[in-house]
Amino acid sequence: MFSVKCSLCKKDGAVYLPYMKKVLCEGHFVNFFEKRVFRTVREFKMIRKGERIAVGYSGGKDSTVLLHILSKLRKTHPFELFAITVDVGIPGYSDRLVEVAREECKKLGVEHRVVYFKKELGFTTADIYKSGRSPCSYCGVFRRRLLNVAAREEKADKLAIAHTLDDVAQTVLMNIMRNEPLRLVRLVEPVVDEEAFVPRIKPLLRTPEKEVVQYALIKNLPFQTKGCPGMRVAFRHEIRKMLNALEEKHPGTKLKILNSFLSMERLMRKGLEGEELRIGKCKICKEPSSTEVCMFCKRKEEISSSRVITGC
Repeated sequence: MFSVKCSLCKKDGAVYLPYMKKVLCEGHFVNFFEKRVFRTVREFKMIRKGERIAVGYSGGKDSTVLLHILSKLRKTHPFELFAITVDVGIPGYSDRLVEVAREECKKLGVEHRVVYFKKELGFTTADIYKSGRSPCSYCGVFRRRLLNVAAREEKADKLAIAHTLDDVAQTVLMNIMRNEPLRLVRLVEPVVDEEAFVPRIKPLLRTPEKEVVQYALIKNLPFQTKGCPGMRVAFRHEIRKMLNALEEKHPGTKLKILNSFLSMERLMRKGLEGEELRIGKCKICKEPSSTEVCMFCKRKEEISSSRVITGC
């Protein structure tokens, strides 16, 4: 709790927003937080009346907050909402996430489906880790595929992903460093016109991760506090540390990266030919892919050839 008062009223301050140089009480912060998400949904026309929206719900802080916000939004803007949880199979971690997800969906009256790595793929993220490979580059690819397939099977119009401002800023820098302009173009608004691919939306696009935590604590929302065990070995973790240091020294850095990217993205879309944005199908699994063989099939083949996993 801050010793200073809220910038908008005389109540005790609860949250400091350094990029705005303002302190807000709990009530004003919650109102500010929710309105920003609602504005983002409107700005990018993410959800239309009557649509069926799937939420990629892990049980962590970001997706828990997203589910609650969308559940509140559907009361005034009617649309169907359901959640999909992917159990990646990390002992002592995944089971707790699934438990939180089940409890929250039941409380909110939201339809819920759980998809298991072990059942769908024949192995888990824990198995990948045992093989000596970096789990994040595999887990992310497999998780995205299973989310898309489940959302499609459930006839979803959109798939809501709980990517925050931090996630998007990190991804922008990573894609620039890897020289992947097409990935940048697809980052915020869907460009894939393919029936098998469920368009993704990111309602937390403008919301800093720190504020997601503060909102969850103020609203007393349950979420898994233990981070993913594989996080620290990922390239993203290095980018995350760098951006956090810059944000600490120069408040608003992440938001500036997002706004600069959005300006560039519009120009990039105009400059790219329709053929370049078109997506084909993987020759192996027949799922949407920008390459002849999709990353899912490539990664799965790598895992299948591992003695550690095939011997499980």
